[in-house]
Amino acid sequence: MTTSLSLSSSARLAFSGLSYIYIVKLIDTLWHGIFANPVISFVVVCLNIIAGIAQLLFFYKLKYSASKSGILANTAGWTGVIGALINILPKILALSALLQFYLSLGLIKNSHLIAVLSPWLANVLLFVSCLLFCLFTAKIGKSKTRFFLFGSIGFFVIAATFSRLVLNYFSGVQLKWHAGEVGMSLAYFIVSASFSFLCIAYFYTGFFSDNEGFEIVEGC
Repeated sequence: MTTSLSLSSSARLAFSGLSYIYIVKLIDTLWHGIFANPVISFVVVCLNIIAGIAQLLFFYKLKYSASKSGILANTAGWTGVIGALINILPKILALSALLQFYLSLGLIKNSHLIAVLSPWLANVLLFVSCLLFCLFTAKIGKSKTRFFLFGSIGFFVIAATFSRLVLNYFSGVQLKWHAGEVGMSLAYFIVSASFSFLCIAYFYTGFFSDNEGFEIVEGC
């Protein structure tokens, strides 16, 4: 499946997944608890996992398209893949909790810590990936530089928001995933989420073209 999937197709899937997650998060922020029904929660979490897999496929195809482009591009590609992979972990834990099925005793004991640290680490790595790709494409004069720049900005904003969550967690604040419980105003939460969504959405649109156009001569 991954070999037949083009970079442009994976970008469209990732864009769709991003849009879904943004809408769900926005609805849950404005009407907290609206997805509390177990059946609805199950559907939402399953779709979250699918959205996470779509993001992983995109960064995998991005890494593959830059596999012959030197150390910097390869590092950026692998960083993106690892970040996208980590991003799926808390979604799987959420599903296992709904189904009362836990992967291991260690994950049970540390599930809350993983739920806090994983999104932060994932978005830090995705930010680094886009930033490295931005530097790489700027160096060789590729037109996709602006898309990677917007991607790095979007992931940086998300990483900064989750940094506040991490700091609150280690300072002893009991966290639940709701704007009012993480020490920031609802307006800021919505604005920052919307801004990062627009930046990352624009980043994905840069790869909608059927022309992959990312393979660079090895050694650059």
